[in-house]
Amino acid sequence: MIAAVWLLCFSLGERLVYDARYSFLTLGNMTLEVRDTLTFEGTDCYIISSFLNSAGSLRFLFSIDDTVTVCTSADSLLPYWYKEQINESGYHREKALRFDRAAHQVTYDDSVKFEIGDDTRDLLSFWYYLRLIPLEIGDTLILDVHSARENHAIRCLVEKKEIVRTPAGEYSTILVRPETEGKGIFGAKGGMAIWYSETDRIPVQIRASMKFGSVLFRLKEVIN
Repeated sequence: MIAAVWLLCFSLGERLVYDARYSFLTLGNMTLEVRDTLTFEGTDCYIISSFLNSAGSLRFLFSIDDTVTVCTSADSLLPYWYKEQINESGYHREKALRFDRAAHQVTYDDSVKFEIGDDTRDLLSFWYYLRLIPLEIGDTLILDVHSARENHAIRCLVEKKEIVRTPAGEYSTILVRPETEGKGIFGAKGGMAIWYSETDRIPVQIRASMKFGSVLFRLKEVIN
């Protein structure tokens, strides 16, 4: 396990709001929010959610209203449960996962179980965990993530420092590029790049590459 030597750089109530752009089109908005705290099975936890919504002007072409919520331990951000609600142009899906840390298993709502490692995370808590740990230029971090009924070892390349300009302002950032072997977690032609601010580790820009091109999420507002 990688030691989380940084203090938590976010607090209850933090909301990060992004616009989502494909080429010159604004597709919609994404919000990441530290929504609540609770005690789950004797462990202090955060409730963290992501919301993805399509722009109203494009709803005649497609509609997206997706919500992901995860309950993570407050210290190491290991998930205990995960919920997903997907609503996309008439397609609806709900999914719930229970991470049993003691049994090293994740159980889906249809009772299917998968073995997991001590430090296995979901994708949302994975993003937040990278805010917690040292990021040294040139390092490669290996983090375990469970997604879509598969376990993945994600290689996180800490590439370089860059100045990034967003609607929320200009930031000095550290570029982290997660990748997997083969098809991997991001799809056959997928990939991701995340720019974290150096001071408070906010993901100020995220690029998700897919078959049809890449979508760029740019920070436009921070609410504490």
